Amino acid sequence: MTRATAGGALRRGWAAVRWYVGSVMGDGDYGHYVAHQAAAHPGEPPMSERQYWRTRWDHQDRNPQGRCC
Repeated sequence: MTRATAGGALRRGWAAVRWYVGSVMGDGDYGHYVAHQAAAHPGEPPMSERQYWRTRWDHQDRNPQGRCC
């Protein structure tokens, strides 16, 4: 394996780890919410990102379901 090939494999591996951790932590959730809001409720402004997370966390606190913490 050449150094360039090993470096490329390492970069791809690191990108996969970052994607996985980001997915578990919900990094793309607000973007999904905004896209859904635009499709399902056109003309209605979406919540700010801060308000989205506050609402989501409040909902999770009021309705605990199977999760690790």
